[in-house]
Amino acid sequence: MGIIKCPGLFGRNVPASARSERRFAAIVDSLTVAVLVFRQQQLVYSNAAARALAERLRAKYRTELTVVLRDHLVGLGEKLDRARTISLLTGGKGEPFYVHVIPIDPAGNEVAVSVRELGTSMGAFRNRYRLSAREAEVVELVLLGYRNRDIASTLGTSPATIKKHLTHVFDKVGVDTRTQLIARIA
Repeated sequence: MGIIKCPGLFGRNVPASARSERRFAAIVDSLTVAVLVFRQQQLVYSNAAARALAERLRAKYRTELTVVLRDHLVGLGEKLDRARTISLLTGGKGEPFYVHVIPIDPAGNEVAVSVRELGTSMGAFRNRYRLSAREAEVVELVLLGYRNRDIASTLGTSPATIKKHLTHVFDKVGVDTRTQLIARIA
């Protein structure tokens, strides 16, 4: 089987048959995680989930996803050509996102980026670790960068109560720190 270049989708070599190329594009487009490809900081591909996320951010927060990602890629600089990076980004209104950047070519000119909103997986996280509704609320606020006293103020309770909730969450999830908790959710 021959190999052809598929410049519109990841710039990678794929099996020669057009049917395989279409199938590959259909698979990526059907993913529920947002996938975008940038070539020299210019968007060259986005799947349906990425387009939906971009539209939602534009409508709800007046934030342009491609601009945020382009700025992030520029900030990564030379890291782009060495290894995958995982970042926790916050949008203009504090909305948290995990951003995975995967270099496609060795020079870092072309990268695939997946974007995941943290709140979208919170229900599954809560069920998996058997968190109470209040513990899940505390975790969401931790993900937004709130400190214990800010969480207490937001939820109308005391910082000591929040500390106790976090202790229970850490025990259930099997972590010791907020950083480990955030990494576990990723």
